[in-house]
Amino acid sequence: FLERIDIFNTRMNVVNTRAIVDPDIALKLTGRRGKNTFGVLYASDNAPGNYSLDERESLFNCRQRRLTNPSLVCGIERFVDQNADIGIIRLKRDIGTQHNLGFFATTYNFTERHNNTAGFDGRFRLSPKTVAEFQILGTHSRRFFYDPDLNRTLYRSGNGFGYSYSIERSDRNLFITLNGVGRTGDYRADVGFTPRTDTNQHRSFVQYQTDRDTKKKIIFKRLNNDSVISFDWRGRSQNWQSNTQGMLGLQRQTFVGAGVEFGYERVFESEFGANRTAFRRGAFFGEDSERSAQRKELYGFIETSPNKKIFAFVVVSHGWGQLDYDLGAGPDFPRVSRAALLNPNNPLDPGAGNQFYIESTFRYQPTSVWQIQLNYNKVRLVRNDTGRTAFDDNIFSLRSTYQFTRDIFARLRLDYSTLSTRLRPQLVFGWTPSPGTALYAGYNDDLNYNGFNPFNGLLEPGFRGNGRTFFIKASYLFRKSF
Repeated sequence: FLERIDIFNTRMNVVNTRAIVDPDIALKLTGRRGKNTFGVLYASDNAPGNYSLDERESLFNCRQRRLTNPSLVCGIERFVDQNADIGIIRLKRDIGTQHNLGFFATTYNFTERHNNTAGFDGRFRLSPKTVAEFQILGTHSRRFFYDPDLNRTLYRSGNGFGYSYSIERSDRNLFITLNGVGRTGDYRADVGFTPRTDTNQHRSFVQYQTDRDTKKKIIFKRLNNDSVISFDWRGRSQNWQSNTQGMLGLQRQTFVGAGVEFGYERVFESEFGANRTAFRRGAFFGEDSERSAQRKELYGFIETSPNKKIFAFVVVSHGWGQLDYDLGAGPDFPRVSRAALLNPNNPLDPGAGNQFYIESTFRYQPTSVWQIQLNYNKVRLVRNDTGRTAFDDNIFSLRSTYQFTRDIFARLRLDYSTLSTRLRPQLVFGWTPSPGTALYAGYNDDLNYNGFNPFNGLLEPGFRGNGRTFFIKASYLFRKSF
């Protein structure tokens, strides 16, 4: 499904083909005729109803007990071996040479989970230097929604609305963009992504860059500011931030820079659980139904590619006032708020902390047919009120590609996280004889190393397998109209 996927891309990400995990059957048709571009996709996905052997055994035992207790309800019985039907339609028409209007619709249907979306989008060049884009989207869902006032999930219908816009002006030295996105509380896009709902976010980005002079030690200078403000549909502020960054472009494809960011974040207990009443405590500990924190951050980075064989990048930052939601991060990092230390069963007590962050990449390409890349990311957050570490995660990712011929390649990827203690290897062989024609054969594995059993919480030393998959994917581009 990765071939010619660009036709389904929109500003609000209403389509994510990786949401189709294990299709029994799937068809995708894309094409262009004159000024019209179209895309149609259908899949019958087995993944939502594909339960593990342990879960199926529990269902079998439940059915046995129901022989003597007919009123017993077996929770997953309605979902086992059921497929999700997924459909996508995308149409786009060019207007002139630099404008277009489009229509899209998606549908997702599974037991007790139904979602439909439809909307329009467009792109217009207002002047040689100015481009505007927009997207509006309506959603209708029949599914379970959580009600924080009742502290219950209700099976009901919900209608949502979303919007996105962007105005961009690009000049020789100055670049300016204004954009925004909003989603109502019942907005859902099950075929794509559903980020934070009940929110409106508006952003400005301004960048100035000097003319390049390749003969100087400092080839160019760059200064930019990225500012964001968010609020819900009742007008309550959720966050704001302003990030100012400077960068120098040096010889030998080397760039160094630093920046400072100031911000504010505010969360409400209805986003985490029940609202408090006179007879019931809320999702947050104490008398305050919301939490907020002022934040500031300093960071620096360097990127270099001194020759065709080597590429390196690293960014290091330290932030003060980063909000910890007090959710815990697995057995190694339980909740560390004051409320949780008093009693692990106390409600959530979000609070500010200091965060340390590293992102790094090193790539080596000794020949034109082989390259290897290592990524390392680290995030650590320490609470201010207790001095305890909320979480500390180190993520390693190794990627390597070997091009046997122009058409045939092999790709290896290994990912490991110290927080989840999960190792995920992937090996793929590919044959791509022409654009739009491809054949992939691969293997995915999922392992835990010195991890915890998800059922009893006990430590399991060594490697333990969670699941493995062999797959074959093929695509073919029809070049003739029919």
